[in-house]
Amino acid sequence: MVALFSLLVLVTVSLLITHIATIALTLTGLSQEVVRFQARSAFTGVGFTTNESEKVVEHPVRRRIIMVLMLLGNVGVITVMSSLILTFVTSVGPQDWARKLCGCA
Repeated sequence: MVALFSLLVLVTVSLLITHIATIALTLTGLSQEVVRFQARSAFTGVGFTTNESEKVVEHPVRRRIIMVLMLLGNVGVITVMSSLILTFVTSVGPQDWARKLCGCA
C-alpha cells in the first residue's frame, strides 16, 4: 500500500513539475502547445528533433529550464526504481526474494 501511495505522489509531483516548466517556458515567448510537448519530452528523456526543439535550445533561458527538467526526470526514475526495489525486498525478506527469483519456492 505504501508503494502505491508513493508512486501516486511521484506521478503527481512529476505532473506538477512539467506544468511549472510549461508556464516558465511560455513566459519566454513560445506557444503553450509547443512548450507543453517540449517540457514533457525533456522530463521523460524522449527527445524529438523538430523546429520546435531548435527554438527551445537556441534560447539560453529555455535551455536552462530544459536542462533542469532533464535532471529532475532522471532523479524521478531513479527514485521510483529504488522505492519499488526496496518495497519488494523488504516485503518478503532477502531469502524469500532469492527463492522467488530462481523459482525454488
